[in-house]
Amino acid sequence: MKKTIKILSVIIAVVIGYFVVTASIYMPFVIKDAKTVYNDDCDYLMILGNQVVGKDTPSPLMLERTNRAVEYLKENEDCFVVVCGGITTDEQIISESALMKEILTEKGVSPDRIIPEDKSTTTFENFEFAKEVIEKHSGENVEDVDVAFLSSDYHIHRASVIADHFGFNDIGKVSCKTENGFIKTLVREYFVGYDLLIRIIKGNT
Repeated sequence: MKKTIKILSVIIAVVIGYFVVTASIYMPFVIKDAKTVYNDDCDYLMILGNQVVGKDTPSPLMLERTNRAVEYLKENEDCFVVVCGGITTDEQIISESALMKEILTEKGVSPDRIIPEDKSTTTFENFEFAKEVIEKHSGENVEDVDVAFLSSDYHIHRASVIADHFGFNDIGKVSCKTENGFIKTLVREYFVGYDLLIRIIKGNT
């Protein structure tokens, strides 16, 4: 019995040590980007999608991102905006992209400036499909276009890594503050970081 307890204690200690070490390596980068206020200039601003609650209600994070986008677009009147996100649940009756377009137009953004990307269901796909949309609209390779993405502060580091994976060279960043649940989102970022690493190693999108 004592031997079993000792073995379990060692296993628990190893597991805890593993999480402590990996968190100490990865999370400082996440926190650094989360604490930095980004407001880079661009010609195309991508708003990364966030969930639709129920059938057609924007999540608090989606509202934060679209409100920040309205501020940015008023300051940068020549900038196009790519709204990213498709249907991610069976209950949804409107895509993330379409819902964000509604919010933006209600707040005074011209529909002529809004470019929908409504196929993506993950951050990886946001960049994959937005790349196609931007290249088609601009008539140039994305490497030659001045692009920035807008997302929640906690999400900036992971999204930057994914953007680089898809060939967005020196992509700009525009961050918005997470008003509630910041610590909870940081914990989630730690665990989602494993999925990010596996996808990049495998080359999966």
